[in-house]
Amino acid sequence: MKTFIFSIITIIAITSCGEVDDNTPMVPVDDDFDPMEMGTTLIKKGTLMGIGHTVTGDVKVYNSAGQLVVVFDPFSSQNGPDLKVYLSKDEKAMEYLNLGALKSTTGKQSYDVSGMPNLDQYKFVMVWCQEFSVLFGIAELQMP
Repeated sequence: MKTFIFSIITIIAITSCGEVDDNTPMVPVDDDFDPMEMGTTLIKKGTLMGIGHTVTGDVKVYNSAGQLVVVFDPFSSQNGPDLKVYLSKDEKAMEYLNLGALKSTTGKQSYDVSGMPNLDQYKFVMVWCQEFSVLFGIAELQMP
């Protein structure tokens, strides 16, 4: 019986530790967000820095006709599973807004922000591995 249980556990471990298929897509994206559009204003900006991972790029937050939009351009990130974009009040993501899954490890990408959170409180944009609670990269937002 112990051999049978050990065999089942071994099979589960082998199949679950195979190649990760939930990694972020690596095909470059080029979102069509246009910061020159009428009614679009740059509110905050920052530079992404990798934390234990390779993440680089610029982050800009725009008010586009009453909708906040976070834009990564240019952008590059090391791949990983379950990468999300967070707008956070602190550097440890204790209080944050999840803007959605990272669209790609490279390219211009934009993320709509629900509501109109106070950007004096939400001071950081992060690339965060939600599955393992690991920070990949962070940008502190500042006035342009």
